[in-house]
Amino acid sequence: MNQIEKWRLILSEDLILNSPSLLQEELNYLVQKLINRIIFLRICEDRNLEKYENLKNIVSYSELKKLFLKADIKYNSGIFDFIDDEFSLKFVINDEILVNIFKELYYPNSPYSFSVVDARILGEIYEMFLAKEAHIVNKSSIEIVEKPEVIESRGIVPTPKYIVDAIIERTVKPKCEGKNPIELSQLKIADISCGSGSFLLATYEYLLNYYLEWYIQDGVEKHTNELFEHTTGTFYLRLEEKCKILLNNIFGVDIDSQAVEVTKFGLLLKTLENVNSSVVATLSTRSRTGVLPKLSKNIICGNSLVDSNYFYFEPKAKVQENIYYRVNPFDWNNEFKDVIEKGGFDVIIGNPPYVRIQNIVKYSPKEVEYYKSKYSPFVTANKDNIDKYYLFIERAKYLLNSEGILGYIVPHKFFKIKSGQELRRLISSNKNLSEIVHFGVEQVFGTKTTYTCILVLQSKELDEFKVNFVSNIDDWRNGKNVQIEKYKSNYINETPWIFLHPKLDKLFKRINSENPVKLEDITEIFVGVQTSKDKIYIFKPVSEDNYFVRFLDSSGSIQEIEKSILRPCIYDEEKIVPLSRIKPNSYIIYPYKIIDNKAIPYSHEEMMSLFPKCWDYLSNYKQDLLSRSINLPASKSKEDWFYLFGRSQSLTKFNENPKIIWPTLSLKPRYAYDENNIVFTGGGNGPYYALQPKNETKESIFYIQAILCHPIIESIVQSRGSPFKSGYISHGKQFIKKLPFRTIYFENSSDVEAHNRIVELVTHLIELNEKLLVTNVPSKKEILHRQCKEIKNEIDYIINSLYKFDADEIKLSNL
Repeated sequence: MNQIEKWRLILSEDLILNSPSLLQEELNYLVQKLINRIIFLRICEDRNLEKYENLKNIVSYSELKKLFLKADIKYNSGIFDFIDDEFSLKFVINDEILVNIFKELYYPNSPYSFSVVDARILGEIYEMFLAKEAHIVNKSSIEIVEKPEVIESRGIVPTPKYIVDAIIERTVKPKCEGKNPIELSQLKIADISCGSGSFLLATYEYLLNYYLEWYIQDGVEKHTNELFEHTTGTFYLRLEEKCKILLNNIFGVDIDSQAVEVTKFGLLLKTLENVNSSVVATLSTRSRTGVLPKLSKNIICGNSLVDSNYFYFEPKAKVQENIYYRVNPFDWNNEFKDVIEKGGFDVIIGNPPYVRIQNIVKYSPKEVEYYKSKYSPFVTANKDNIDKYYLFIERAKYLLNSEGILGYIVPHKFFKIKSGQELRRLISSNKNLSEIVHFGVEQVFGTKTTYTCILVLQSKELDEFKVNFVSNIDDWRNGKNVQIEKYKSNYINETPWIFLHPKLDKLFKRINSENPVKLEDITEIFVGVQTSKDKIYIFKPVSEDNYFVRFLDSSGSIQEIEKSILRPCIYDEEKIVPLSRIKPNSYIIYPYKIIDNKAIPYSHEEMMSLFPKCWDYLSNYKQDLLSRSINLPASKSKEDWFYLFGRSQSLTKFNENPKIIWPTLSLKPRYAYDENNIVFTGGGNGPYYALQPKNETKESIFYIQAILCHPIIESIVQSRGSPFKSGYISHGKQFIKKLPFRTIYFENSSDVEAHNRIVELVTHLIELNEKLLVTNVPSKKEILHRQCKEIKNEIDYIINSLYKFDADEIKLSNL
């Protein structure tokens, strides 16, 4: 708990003790206002704008309120506004608690040096403060809890300054370059989920520096109204000029009223930097409005995603105070009328909240219903499992003018997953993508694991975009090893976006050149059988014995079929475990016998005499089976041979020889071993594929399986495979047959040793994965998982040495 959080708890407990009728939102409002006011005055003391130790000499809340009232007259900034905030003057706070807090504001008790605590650092401190709130347990007890939306987004982490600056460089900077102050005064920059204001603070700082440099370069003698010279000879912007820039250029919205207050607080502190007490005294005497601007028209509390359309969805929200307060609708046309009438904002930047829609349901179900309703403007909400940042991107695009730029830091998972399809379509169809800074697996948020990118969009159509691949975040920050690729805008559409990192491209070329033997040279890759009516031929058993298998047919009736015409089968199985022994989950009727490696159909007579129950079952579906296209020799009539599969492909592939089976569509390598003639169905698009080593292949099938499960080999598949919904990548034959295969030189003892060790480890891993399936004790399961991981690590280590993969190349497989 930091110092500010500690003060919140102490003050909350005291307020609720003295005023038990306080509501929770009133309590949080009062405490934050009080802390903001105290810290503001303490910072002003260290900047010589207030008498040093003013606060330390306060001995009661009554005295403190008098100090606040004087500050209101002096600064008139909204921080001390007791016309709107008479509420704060009505309450009693224990004098001793205040005195103790004031003591902690000064050396040696203070953890902060207020002379050097700038608005940005204070914003980072407050960021954690904003994630929580005082919760009234009963009329005399308080606990500090995380806000519901924070829980569902897995916590708040401040956006690093270098990320904020990188976004400003790509958005605000190009809008400023070449413009004079008059032109710049028309620039409108917003963060529509501003939080503690880190993006707006950094933008304001950038603008102050830009204006200052422009005036100096234009000639300081011409700009005495805008500049003043410090005793050190350094020039600064005058306070009046900084206020004008703030009001003209900076805008923000957040649904959290506390966040809005913190943002205003930080911007006002920034405005007071390098201002001396004489300037404040002169201006406060000369002006009846105080020395600081009121930001109530610039930084506003509201729901950026919900406007007055919401009242069509839930009409009672307009008249029921509790609903209106919860929804907090924000009408952009009214609140920022001048900006919207002139076309919109020039720049929108920020770090929108990342909250999956199913998590929003937990604390705000009506909000989700609205997004998906006909009254919602959001096309990106038309998919399941969307994330809230989709909606913020869409809203921001709408709020930009025709030359506007958007810069966000967001997760890059929307590039591939199913729910991101509408967002990908929205961006690609309008050719708005300008730049992606792709951080891959590099982490920008410290301990919070989030895979992110900087996304830069423009309102106008663009012919091309660039992708900046970041494989080392420190190098990127220092401008080293920059990897940028350009793409034509028509390279992307609503299908998943896949951008191959230049280093990966180089690695793949090396692997291929050093390993000329390909997977198709040493294995036979094949598809499954094709019944053309799977739901008739395949079923899950209800019960079985040595002779019969019983199941529910399409009508819900129990059917019984001879076991001898059935084959074990996998069907609609999503849980294929890599480096395991695959388990059947169904049976398939297999009306063929294999003789001399040929598939011979059972005749009518054989079907009726050997498998009468099966014959009766298939005969009941004769008309359905006749509706198929059946691939038959000219000598056989469809009417007579209706019970055969639609195609004769792969009928002999499921007989005696061990094989590796995997799902065609997968997010990761799922190659499983089979030695029990398990059948699966499928054509060119799956759902499964299999392979068997060719007769002349010397390498073990387990060695082949290990190669296929290696992350770098999988990354080659990922780069080649066609993307499908939800980010699934095709692992079809055309995408794996050319995989570079590291052959074993059996005359080389080290090669043989590596091969045999891999075979030993894979067979052991298969047995362990079988044990995992039947282990129910969690502690034992955990130990088995760790053991499996250790074995897989050793397998990959040996393969690394065979392919000569170094540490940097292994890391690339995660890009």
